[in-house]
Amino acid sequence: MSNQAYELLTLKDIFDSGKRQLSVPDYQRGYSWEEEQRVDLIGDIAQIITQNHRHFTGTVVASQNGDSAVFDLVDGQQRITSLVIFMSCLLRMVRTKGIELLNGQPLSEIEAIYVRSGIETGNTRYQLQLGVTRDPLFHEVLIEGQLRNQKIKNKADQNIVDAATQFDNYLNDQVDTALEGIYLAVTEKLGFLLYAPKKDAEIGIMFEVINNRGKPLSELEKIKNYLIYFAGRHDVNDLNRKVNDNWPVLLESLNTADYTSNDDENRFLRVCWIVFKDYNKSKSYHVYDNLKRVCPPDDVQHWQELAAFVEFITNTAKTYAYLFDSGSSELSDKEKIVLQRIALHPANASILPLIVAVFSKEKNADKRAEILDVLEKLNFRYYIAGVANRNDTGQGELFGMAFEYYQGAFLTRENPNVLSELGLLREKLVKFIEDNASDYDFVKYLTLDKDEAGDYYKWQGLKYFLGSYEDSLLSENRQASQLPRFLAARDKVSPNDFYHREHIWAKAEGSIIQDKDDLDINKRRLGNFIILMETINIKVSDDRIETKLDNYFEDSKAQPNTLMIRELKQDFEKAKQKIDDAKLYSRNVKGYWFMVYQAFFDIRERRLVNFAIKRWQVEGVKRPVERVDIDSGLGTNEIFRCLPEYNEKTHYSNEE
Repeated sequence: MSNQAYELLTLKDIFDSGKRQLSVPDYQRGYSWEEEQRVDLIGDIAQIITQNHRHFTGTVVASQNGDSAVFDLVDGQQRITSLVIFMSCLLRMVRTKGIELLNGQPLSEIEAIYVRSGIETGNTRYQLQLGVTRDPLFHEVLIEGQLRNQKIKNKADQNIVDAATQFDNYLNDQVDTALEGIYLAVTEKLGFLLYAPKKDAEIGIMFEVINNRGKPLSELEKIKNYLIYFAGRHDVNDLNRKVNDNWPVLLESLNTADYTSNDDENRFLRVCWIVFKDYNKSKSYHVYDNLKRVCPPDDVQHWQELAAFVEFITNTAKTYAYLFDSGSSELSDKEKIVLQRIALHPANASILPLIVAVFSKEKNADKRAEILDVLEKLNFRYYIAGVANRNDTGQGELFGMAFEYYQGAFLTRENPNVLSELGLLREKLVKFIEDNASDYDFVKYLTLDKDEAGDYYKWQGLKYFLGSYEDSLLSENRQASQLPRFLAARDKVSPNDFYHREHIWAKAEGSIIQDKDDLDINKRRLGNFIILMETINIKVSDDRIETKLDNYFEDSKAQPNTLMIRELKQDFEKAKQKIDDAKLYSRNVKGYWFMVYQAFFDIRERRLVNFAIKRWQVEGVKRPVERVDIDSGLGTNEIFRCLPEYNEKTHYSNEE
């Protein structure tokens, strides 16, 4: 093989006419080519069918396993995997058409070169192996063209199945006479540069310089390659073993968390760097370059720090798996509940470093759950409710807490006898809430002032908020949580199971007031929104409130829907009674119904805001709000009043 190292080789040469097998190391990422990359490959094949020269297709780096015929496929696995799938599809296609030879060669011989051999003897040997956990599905797709016994477990599995379908569709569109030309194009006219380095150091450095036309390497892949290079250059077997042992776990955990794209991996690495090395946000955007800077390749003394980094990012990936797939048996029930809530937040980037830091240091599940609960409440109150004017406001302070807690910096500067490190972290988080998202501020951002132009229909947290409220009603009725179901995207569930947010007083309904009905503040306030199944609202979506509530109530008897529907009719009757008791309006004038509607939304909004105060209450916050009154008839611009009362500017009780 060494005398072929710099020749432009064919796919047949890569497999040495069937004498050589390729195996993807466990530390490599799974098959990641998607439709765009596979379309490019098909385009290359179609283009070179009529050409007489070899078309440069890419570089393959492989390392021989001892003296065996098996080579580790270190670089080029995406293209080679795609071509092996393509060849399996081609062989199935020509067999269904009764074709026995391609370019004069029996199909069984072709299959032995590119797909598998030893079938007759019962000693089947596959030419490409993706690893123990990946091979069963991969090989079933090669042979069957579809899944019969295996199940898709992650994005890499899905890509394999999609590739076979895409190649089958392309070949189905070809006339029979074109299939031999396609076969020759793939096996004879695609050209590869093949490198077979002897040392891991050479393998690693090649990743630095090879310009591959395939999917761009992520920061995570570059870091893995640098680690292999560093270990090989200095002959540090411990670091090499650390990479080999941890990388499969890391990749599988990220797959579980559905962090599979380059952007996902890069965001993950930034969080790792913030906690492990430097919480300066701007310096976290180039982790690969930063790692090489702080652990330069010519200084062997850094190998232990690199090994610690490998272990840290692997444990962080496990934390991500816990967060975005919180059913792990390693978690306590309390942790599962709060992690699921955080994962369902419309944004959670600002608290991810703190979650990582807590899981990295704290081994007690109950103590972790307590901090996670504070983080969920902080994130909702400050970021989701909109108190923070931008998604990254305050991030620097929170990132700094994560870094200092992980590094053990709290107790070096403060009295170690007062609180534990975790206790100090909780104290700092509560102080952050007091300073930035007090109970008063939280209530303020859940209500509209009389002259405010906001619209809660546009609030990113509306569905989560209403889903959480509905979940509280289920809990009161001793029913299990349904929060993930309420928040599921339309394309993830059947149409009849999709819950959506809906106006109670429809924007299009204009029989109550004369002008600008769709801009009326009562149509924009929090109390005017519910979540419900789409089917129950279609026939009454633009009706008057009283008609709509009757239909909601009747229809919800016949089919399961949200419990909040059951409260609306009762609240509406209370609102009518309030206006009737005031004796200011006759039911025959429009002003009457407008006042009823407004009173109805006051009642409903009071219910929702008081739920929020209880649900996201943080123990230890100074001057907490116990309950909230909502009254649009107040002589102030704000329609809410916190009890005990607070001064708008100081937030101190008026009695003080």
